[in-house]
Amino acid sequence: MRSSSFLRALLLIAFIYGSIAAVCQQPPPAQKKPTPEPPTERLAHAKTVLVTRTRGNGIPYDVIKSTIEGWVRFTMVETADKADLIVEVATSGGDSDVRATASDGPSMLTGRPERSSSTSKDLSNAEITMTVYDAKNKRVLWTATQTAKYAMKQTTRENNMVEAAEKLASKFHDRLEPPPPKEQD
Repeated sequence: MRSSSFLRALLLIAFIYGSIAAVCQQPPPAQKKPTPEPPTERLAHAKTVLVTRTRGNGIPYDVIKSTIEGWVRFTMVETADKADLIVEVATSGGDSDVRATASDGPSMLTGRPERSSSTSKDLSNAEITMTVYDAKNKRVLWTATQTAKYAMKQTTRENNMVEAAEKLASKFHDRLEPPPPKEQD
């Protein structure tokens, strides 16, 4: 009798050991990848922001940065790893640059080497683009472009850039905090 109870105990231990070994060898259950928040939610939950200038004139960058700084919703940070959002400001055209070019080549009339030069002035409107990225995964959450009115005078051109940058910042503000609907008369 003793040997049969000893044999049962031994079989029970072997069964338990085998069960434990089988459970340990199973791969862990697949973990679900976290789904990224929709842009609206990510923008709503963001607390810190980094504003950068990628190219062009510094005026729109300064305007947008100071507008976001004055908005109590966000805390400004100095590095991307501390930010929830990255706001990139880019400007193209509208600098009213004077360009001079010179080239050497044979004259069409005489065939002798001759130097020719030309000047041109960029009369294009400035285009300001504001792009908001998720700092963690670099996904674009919001983007808009505003064209500044062209002006011949430098101060008027700068004022027009300030106005266009303010419109962009206002559009972004309205995206996060929509204004109340206007009442019907």
